[in-house]
Amino acid sequence: MIRFLVLAVLSLVLLIGVGTLGFDAADGGRFGPRLDGPVLLGGWLLEAVALCALFLLVQGRGGAWWLDGLLAAWIAWIFRGPVLVLAVAEHLGGGRDPWWGLTLRWLAIYSLAGLFLALLARRLGVRR
Repeated sequence: MIRFLVLAVLSLVLLIGVGTLGFDAADGGRFGPRLDGPVLLGGWLLEAVALCALFLLVQGRGGAWWLDGLLAAWIAWIFRGPVLVLAVAEHLGGGRDPWWGLTLRWLAIYSLAGLFLALLARRLGVRR
């Protein structure tokens, strides 16, 4: 289990980081300045640990190994995506644009992360 957690957290930080930087490069950084490096890395680490914990809670409930990963990812995305957009739109009063586009990007990143977790757990024999 420890081996799974270490590999999963480190890999997810890398996956989230590459996904975030890739999407930022694709749109030319139009969403303004980024957080400082250590703060950004800490955020990715927090997301990776949370996704691992949620995956371990969901594991074995989806009916298929890959569905466990997608369930965990999509549950996490609900709070990272639509709920966050509603909170930001309410606070700023500017509507859902451009925030909604960002949430769809995070859906892709989280889906890949969930599938990766499911595959890693299957390969390492992590059981519920």
